[in-house]
Amino acid sequence: MKKYLLTTALILSMSASGVFAADTITSPADLEKLFNENFYESPMGITMPNVEVVEGSNIKPVRGMPLFKKTRIKVTNYLREKDYKKTLELIEKEKQEQARLEAEENAKLNNELNINYVEPVNDNEKVSKKDRKGKKDKEEVTSNSDTTLELEGGVKQQVTSNDVVLDADNVDYDDKTMDIIATGSPVLVFPPQNVTIKADKMVYNKVSNTLKAYGKVEVIRDGNHVFGDFLQINMNEENAFMDNLHTKASMMTVKARSGEMQDDKIILYNGKLSSEDHYILNLETRMIGGNHFNRMMLDDEEKSSITDATGDTTINIKTKDIFVNAKKDHDVITLKKAKIRYGDVNLFTFPSISVHTNKKHEFFDANYPEFGSRGRLGMFAGPGFVVDTPLQNGSTLKLMPILNNKSGIGFGGLAKYRSATNYTDFGYGSSADVFILKGRQYLDDKLYLQYGANSFMDEWFFGPRMPKYTAELIYRDSGVIPSTIGKGLDLNFQHRFGFGYMQNNDYNRYGESIARNDIGTTRTRYMANIDQTLFNYTNPEKLMALNVGLVLQGSAALYGTGDTQFVGRIGPRVHTQYKHWMQDVGFFASAYQDGTPMQMYDMYRYGHANVYIREALRINKYLTVAWSGTLTMTGDSPNGEMFQENSFIVALGPDDFKLNIGYDWVRQQTYFAFILAMDTKGSGVEFEKMEIKHPDRLAKSNDEKVELKVFDTENSVDNKPVAKKMMYAEVIDIEDPDREQL
Repeated sequence: MKKYLLTTALILSMSASGVFAADTITSPADLEKLFNENFYESPMGITMPNVEVVEGSNIKPVRGMPLFKKTRIKVTNYLREKDYKKTLELIEKEKQEQARLEAEENAKLNNELNINYVEPVNDNEKVSKKDRKGKKDKEEVTSNSDTTLELEGGVKQQVTSNDVVLDADNVDYDDKTMDIIATGSPVLVFPPQNVTIKADKMVYNKVSNTLKAYGKVEVIRDGNHVFGDFLQINMNEENAFMDNLHTKASMMTVKARSGEMQDDKIILYNGKLSSEDHYILNLETRMIGGNHFNRMMLDDEEKSSITDATGDTTINIKTKDIFVNAKKDHDVITLKKAKIRYGDVNLFTFPSISVHTNKKHEFFDANYPEFGSRGRLGMFAGPGFVVDTPLQNGSTLKLMPILNNKSGIGFGGLAKYRSATNYTDFGYGSSADVFILKGRQYLDDKLYLQYGANSFMDEWFFGPRMPKYTAELIYRDSGVIPSTIGKGLDLNFQHRFGFGYMQNNDYNRYGESIARNDIGTTRTRYMANIDQTLFNYTNPEKLMALNVGLVLQGSAALYGTGDTQFVGRIGPRVHTQYKHWMQDVGFFASAYQDGTPMQMYDMYRYGHANVYIREALRINKYLTVAWSGTLTMTGDSPNGEMFQENSFIVALGPDDFKLNIGYDWVRQQTYFAFILAMDTKGSGVEFEKMEIKHPDRLAKSNDEKVELKVFDTENSVDNKPVAKKMMYAEVIDIEDPDREQL
């Protein structure tokens, strides 16, 4: 298992110019991640890896822009530009009116004083009509700045789109060989291609129409730099060859013995992709659910990733061929006959693996096999096959035939759809004879559509609930009200509004004596959460923490049947950590009127008083145990049981690789997941041949860049809109522990 995960980690580390996620994990041993999305369903496969960017790096996270947000910005920009143009028109009219009034005033004054003024002309300025025409023509030529190129050597030359400009200290011509030889820091510029070549020496042969560059060769195009010892370009064939080339793109450095460009592809021979900077690559299958655990503090020396004693990764891949296909909306990377090595030991060999990602590398998928568990489907395992789709820009679809086990061994299939703003899972297993669907489409930063069938859906502080079918539009927002009672004692406010259709669950896993019904109806619901911190103490050096607060929650729902549901609850909460023991304890006193027509789906299950307890103990670096439970204190839960939540998890393994195994007694479901961390510094992929198709399209999206514009009416130039650089604080999508993830 570890061999396979290490393989995936390295492939991901070299599969893109950068792979990013909104949140960052210091160590997979972090217990927030052990409980964050807890126990309910394992995702299908590996999610987008998290990359911790080490201080000093210029890499920033990237995310897709939802459709509604893009439309909203475009409409806002249109209205702002329209208003700006109207403002400029008014300003211009005012200037014209002011000039007219001034001219009338001056004319009136001149008439009163009887003054006629004529500007004198010097003898030197008295030129003939012919001379003035020549001067005018000269000015027209010299004023055309678009056709003038100035280089470091002082060369200033009028060029056309077909011209090549050479700047050098010395230029010689050999009559015998018909070579033009440039030395002394020669610089060759191809304006149409936006390419600049620098070298110690350049030789151009007019007969063969070839260019050779020697010494410290540097090729610059669109801000990208490629270095080598020798370069040869055949102008007739439009191909190029370079010796000992190397370049750096984001996280990876590329070195090769030789390289050539043919038509629309680049081929490199006998090279290596390597990471020379520290990036912590975290791979994890997420735990899904609603439990909240604050992050356990750990000593820095206890945090680790897969590195050797010098801080370099000792895991590398040696492969025969690498194929990179830069499609219109996708980048596809394929490795052939790859061997995974840990130091000098060969861990694993696989024939082929392909990684698919969009142009911004916001997500990926690959043709590796997958395993996991889903509530109604049971446990599953099967191979994966990825295809690129045109449904959303850069989206992928992964198809998997599976074996599943619920009430016996069965067969079925799963499908994963991924894009920058959507993820959807769909599947069927004959063992349970049930279809499952789970997905989320982001429409704006705070607006999304969640939909599902026979899958646990996000019900916020009520925990994940399973309808038979649902589609719900949700708006969710949060904010912080500065403290009025003490420093660091802010009030956190969150609220959520949802409207959608859902059908009652036909699967009673809680043991209540509830009459089954298949009712389906709409639901409009507003939920709010207020959390006021009353006391906060944190000492990372001593690994001690105490946080006390008061929580107020409320929910009001109106159903299409006319029924209503109201829930309000309040109570204290306490978070503590002493060394490697952490716990959350809270109490809620509840008042509710529960008239929901879909009792098996969204009935309130915690009674008029309940206590929740979450414990975690890091026994040592290789073993962490944790338990989470909710107890009804008033004996009025729908099933009459005290425990409404009861689950545990065991995290096994070193900090760089942990296997998490758990069980939920209420839902009678086994859970497992893995987390892997690796410092990419020192990792690499050796290859005999790497072929890149359409290199100009690699990691470059055709999507138009949509940004919010701010116009400056005070500093406009010649009545042209001046777009200010908008200064703002970017709101990073910090992982909400109560928000379910696929």
